[in-house]
Amino acid sequence: MKKLFCVLFALALLLSAASAELVDAYTGASLTKSFVEGEEMDALAVVLSESGADIATKAQTEAEGYERMYGKHVQIMSVNPDGSIGMSTIGYWRYVNNREGGMDAVITAGDWQFVKRGEGADQVVIQLTEGQNALNLYNAGVGARTSLLVRLDDAAYILHLNITDIHVQEFTQEAYDAGEFASGYSGADRQARSFYFTFDVLSVEKTNSLVF
Repeated sequence: MKKLFCVLFALALLLSAASAELVDAYTGASLTKSFVEGEEMDALAVVLSESGADIATKAQTEAEGYERMYGKHVQIMSVNPDGSIGMSTIGYWRYVNNREGGMDAVITAGDWQFVKRGEGADQVVIQLTEGQNALNLYNAGVGARTSLLVRLDDAAYILHLNITDIHVQEFTQEAYDAGEFASGYSGADRQARSFYFTFDVLSVEKTNSLVF
């Protein structure tokens, strides 16, 4: 529990306007961290890219021959207005492996489209229906940092992320009826907005202490 508290305490500092220095989530009590790098990261990137979802629209899922790409639930973290930690468990996320041989990735929402760069830092895309965590990340804005918690069979990982793009999909009945919202969208009854966040992966930390 002490190590988990370290994660929560560090995230309370994350995105703080009063802090001149950015602080990532961490699980170690000392300065030593277990980062995944080199060939080990190349191999992990493949596993992560096969563990997320395609974030398909409802219209895409209803097309003939569609087979959903879907894997692990993960947790995205943010800081609430009162300084407490927000955490959403999500199934609509995609790790985009921009290394040689990485899978293609195209995600759409109405007239917005994400296409993998194919070079540079790996990316993560998530879709969130309007709620406190979506608003926290939206208000933090492009350039802010956060963390994604992923548990795989061998260990748990903290993905340190930087927000590079935010797309807000406003609700209209016409767009909803046309199936332009993500199949995981759950806000039609309250006409909620849908948020698509794109992140660059700054680093990946391996840990055995996360409980979720």
